[in-house]
Amino acid sequence: MRSKGGKGDKTVMLAGVLPCIGFVAMLAIQPATAHADPDSEFLSWLNNYGIDLSEIMGHTITRQDAIELGHDICKDLHGGKSAEAETSEIYRGMPKISDKLAGNLVSAAQYTICPDTLT
Repeated sequence: MRSKGGKGDKTVMLAGVLPCIGFVAMLAIQPATAHADPDSEFLSWLNNYGIDLSEIMGHTITRQDAIELGHDICKDLHGGKSAEAETSEIYRGMPKISDKLAGNLVSAAQYTICPDTLT
């Protein structure tokens, strides 16, 4: 019977550690994975929030129209408007949107198109 800590135990331990070290090194040199473009992410967030702009507006809203709305929200935020003020404006301007969905719309734009406004 072998005692713990013998030469054979160190070889087995080393054989298990080396692949892990190699894997960690490989991860460290991999380039960061590119995220989807912000416009597509924005549309995805709208879908996840259940925001159907065509239904809310009462007419067809194209993909490009929705994207432009997201950019307009960011333009207002970059111009100094608070997220709360932007949410209120959207809520007042879109009679069929709830205050919660208006806030989600602004959040979607912030997290995807203009994350610099989240500070």
